Amino acid sequence: MKKYLLMLAAAAPLLVACGASSVSESDVESTTKEQLASNPDFGDSVEKVECSDDLKAEKGETLDCTATIAGEEVAITLEVTKVEDNTAEWTIDVAE
Repeated sequence: MKKYLLMLAAAAPLLVACGASSVSESDVESTTKEQLASNPDFGDSVEKVECSDDLKAEKGETLDCTATIAGEEVAITLEVTKVEDNTAEWTIDVAE
């Protein structure tokens, strides 16, 4: 199994519904998958991302998820870095 240890510098921005305090689980999964796939280390090998809950739209909040990359399940942690004008941004930490 290839080992991964990186923090994607590109934030994954997503609009938060007006008045909402979180980003839906499905939106988090699809946006995170797109961000991972845009990284040359992963590209088309990113099969899916699964999270167990919505991501709270509050700076510093984290959410543990699983990405399937080239057939291997890899733990990832999302951390909200900014929430402004109904847009949440988070980083993606891919563990080894």
